[in-house]
Amino acid sequence: MVLVELFLLAVVLAYLVYKWSVAPFDYFAKRNVAHVKPKPLLGNVPLAVMRGQGSYLKHSIDLHLKLKQHKVYGVYNMREPLYYLADPNLIRQVGIKSFDNFANHRRGLSEANDSSVLSKSLLSLRDRRWKQMRSTLTPTFTSLKIRLMFELIHACNLEAVEYIGREIQQEESNSELELKEFFTRYTNDVIATAAFGVQVNSFKDPQNEFYTIGQRVSQFTFWGGLKVALYILLPKIMKALRVPVMDMNNVEYFKKLVFGTIKYRKEHNIIRPDMIQQLLEAQRQFKLEQESSEGLPASADRAEFNDEDLLAQCLLFFSAGFETVATCLSFTSYELHMNQEVQQKLYEEILEVEERLEGKPLDYDTLMSMKYLDCIISESLRKWPPAIVIDRLCAENFDLVDEDENKVLLKLQKEDLVHIPIIALHYDPENFDEPNEFRPERFDEEHKHEIKPFSYLPFGIGQRSCIGNRMALMEVKSLIYQLIRNFKLEPSPRSTSDMMNSIAGFRMQPRELFWCKIVAREKKN
Repeated sequence: MVLVELFLLAVVLAYLVYKWSVAPFDYFAKRNVAHVKPKPLLGNVPLAVMRGQGSYLKHSIDLHLKLKQHKVYGVYNMREPLYYLADPNLIRQVGIKSFDNFANHRRGLSEANDSSVLSKSLLSLRDRRWKQMRSTLTPTFTSLKIRLMFELIHACNLEAVEYIGREIQQEESNSELELKEFFTRYTNDVIATAAFGVQVNSFKDPQNEFYTIGQRVSQFTFWGGLKVALYILLPKIMKALRVPVMDMNNVEYFKKLVFGTIKYRKEHNIIRPDMIQQLLEAQRQFKLEQESSEGLPASADRAEFNDEDLLAQCLLFFSAGFETVATCLSFTSYELHMNQEVQQKLYEEILEVEERLEGKPLDYDTLMSMKYLDCIISESLRKWPPAIVIDRLCAENFDLVDEDENKVLLKLQKEDLVHIPIIALHYDPENFDEPNEFRPERFDEEHKHEIKPFSYLPFGIGQRSCIGNRMALMEVKSLIYQLIRNFKLEPSPRSTSDMMNSIAGFRMQPRELFWCKIVAREKKN
């Protein structure tokens, strides 16, 4: 009898879970929005992707190509209904023209605890507070400020190249290298010196504390993925339980590092052209404005910038720069060793630059003037963008209209989530002919005018685009320059020949990793 009761209880519970899992799945049907029929609990996310066997990138592209003719289509992210924009005109409406109604991202995991330092980062801030902080931080990322940091990054480039040279000497002729780990060590050293003012060398000291902590923060673990899924499925419960997003021991490490550095600089009157210095200057400027206002409210254009705000931006720059730059470098190097004619053409441009420099070291302006290098990075960002999708939250009811503004395509409601599928736009044949091909020439002077507006969005769109893109591009270009100047990249027996199908799950990384053979170039007289 007990077994029968337990069986019946299990059946009832299974039925209730099933009903709960499919409850939102009439959302798009009621609104007459095109979508693919979802599966219980998973929605439109394939089980193979959840298990880390299928590619979420490929799934996103295929879904877009199937539904793009509708201009707006629906996707169930597990139980959560999301609108996706396939039409450049609609993307312009949301990202540019009606930005004030779509100024915010969705409430992220960092906002699970409103008192968390992460909730004060630029990525998490909302509405007026975001605008104020963006205005406060913008001067930190001007070309002039990035130029000042070039020497710090250049020193990291030389250390990275010297490391490869030592590895090749040990192997006598060439060396096989896993690029993602190599580039992660490089970006670690760049962030340490250019953002936190800490001098580390992760090639000579592979277990330094800064790198070890960085690996803990950036690594995608099973528990981390489970927390993301639970926040999507059970947001209210997870917020009520106050499950921390980041290990607070890691936050405490950065807190001591940042404020210890600031204290030491003030005591010894040290000024250094790095991110902490720029943020201190932003904070100082805010305090000067506050003092000059004689007790009046702070300027509407400037955010309050206390020590916790400063720490939050440091943590954001760390988490954003640690993984994304290393990933961009990995994919760019992959495309170079798989496309030897492109690599040779870049090498020839580098030789021309070296001839103009006449023995002088590479400088920021010369690097930024390299047209073919810029085309290569642009094409790499098309094929492998840092963010494959971006979101916007609808603040008030809003009508998405056609290009002539005389037909309503969709009536959005307050709190609806709108997504722009960047990776899918970049692989749409109507936007980029033969999108799987790596063609830097798409972005040269002769062809770049052919790119449709709002079809190429590697750093996002509008006022909420990536504030640090100049620094990221400088990091990538400067190391690629030194890498190709000194070495030839060739495919390794362990290199994948089909990157898109080799990427599994939600990570931007192939199953085989980024293996590459490095061959030293003959020195030019």
